[in-house]
Amino acid sequence: MTAIISLSALLLAIFIGIIRPKVNIGVVSIVFALIIGILILGIKEKEVTSLFPSSLFLMLVGITLFFGIASTNGSLSKLTDSLISRVGGKTKLLPISIFVLTFVLSAIGPGNIAATLLIAPVAMQLSAKSKISPLLMAIMVATGANAGAFSPVAPTGVVSTGLIQKIGVMDIDLPLKIFIGTAIIQSLSAMLAYVVFKGYLSSKSIDIVHKVEKFTRKDKITVFSILLLVFSVIVLKLPITVVAFGLAIVLLIFNVGDSEKTIKQIPWDAILLVTGITVLIGVMEKGGGLDLATDLIAKIASVDNINGILSITTGVISAYSSSSGVVMPAFIPLIPSIIEKIGGGNITEMLIAVNVGSHMVDVSPLSTLGAICIATAQIDQVEKGKLFRNLMIWGLAMAVFGSLVIYVLLDLL
Repeated sequence: MTAIISLSALLLAIFIGIIRPKVNIGVVSIVFALIIGILILGIKEKEVTSLFPSSLFLMLVGITLFFGIASTNGSLSKLTDSLISRVGGKTKLLPISIFVLTFVLSAIGPGNIAATLLIAPVAMQLSAKSKISPLLMAIMVATGANAGAFSPVAPTGVVSTGLIQKIGVMDIDLPLKIFIGTAIIQSLSAMLAYVVFKGYLSSKSIDIVHKVEKFTRKDKITVFSILLLVFSVIVLKLPITVVAFGLAIVLLIFNVGDSEKTIKQIPWDAILLVTGITVLIGVMEKGGGLDLATDLIAKIASVDNINGILSITTGVISAYSSSSGVVMPAFIPLIPSIIEKIGGGNITEMLIAVNVGSHMVDVSPLSTLGAICIATAQIDQVEKGKLFRNLMIWGLAMAVFGSLVIYVLLDLL
C-alpha cells in the first residue's frame, strides 16, 4: 500500500503541475514527501529533510551564479552579437548557421533556455527578412539549444550529472558521453527538419547587419572565464561546483559583475523544482514506490527494447511537464533497478534514452523553448496560430522519431 501511495504522490504532483503551471511542483513534492514520510512511513523529519540533494543544489547555484554574472554585465549579449555577425548571408545556410550558433552558445554554459532567449529574437527576425519558414527557423533554434543542453557545464548537463552520481555511477567520462550522444541525435532531427521543410532550396543572399559593441576589459575577462570553466570541467575534469563558484567569486571581487543583480537572476524556482522532486523520489524509494514503478516498466520492456521504451515514455510525459525538472529526476533513479529486473542493460545507453526522450519534444509550444520562438516570431496572429499548431505536431512527432532513433541505434545495432 505504501508503494502505491508514494508512487501516486509523484503522479499527483506532476498532474498538479500540468493543470496549474504556476504552482512549483518542487514545493508540492516537498510537502508530499513530508506528509508521506512522517505520517505514513513513520520516518523522522530529520531523515526526510536529509534527502534534500545538497550537492545538486550547490552545483545548480554555482553554474547559474557564474553565468548570471556574464548575463547581467552584458558580456553574454555582446558575445552573442559577435557570433551572429559572423553568420553567412546565404539564406539556404542560415538555418544551419542558426542551429550551430545556438548549439555552441548553449553548450559553453548558459544552457538551452538562455541560448534560446538570446538567439530566437534575431533568428525569427532573419526568418521574416529572408522568407525562410518560421517553423524551420524555430525548430533550428530549439533543437540547437537542446543539442548543447547536456554539455557538462550547462545547467541541464549539471542536473544530469548530479542525478547520475546520486544513483552511484561515478564514471567521470559519462557526462561527456551523454552530451555527445544527445547532441548527435538532436542534430539528426535538425537535419530532418532542414530536408522536410526544404531549407536547401533557397539560394537568395541577404545582408546581415548586426551591430557589435566593442568588448571592454570586463567583457574580455568574462569570456576568458567562460572558456576557462569549459576547459577546467571537460579537459581537466575538475568538479564543476568548485570551478563555477571559484570563478564567480573572483569575478565579483574584481568588480566584473554585480552581486546583488546576479543573485536575483538565479532561477530559484527551477532549482527548487529539481531538488524538491528529488526529495519526493527519495521518500518513494523508502516507501517502495520506486520498485513499483520499475516493476511496471519491466513488465512491458526487455533488454532488447528498453532504450526505445524509456525514450517514448519520457517523451510523452515531457510534453506536459518539465524535462529536466520533473522527467529526468523521476526516471534516472529507476535505471539501476530496471537493469536488475529485466536482467541486463547498458546504463550509459539508458541514460541517453531518458535524456533524449525527455528533450526531443521541447520544440513544442508547450515548452519554454517553443514558446520563446513563437513569442519572437515576426508574423501576424493568424500565422502565429499556425506556427503554434505546427510546432505542436513537430514536437510530438519528435517523441516518436527520437524513440525510433534510440531503438535502432541503441537496441537493434
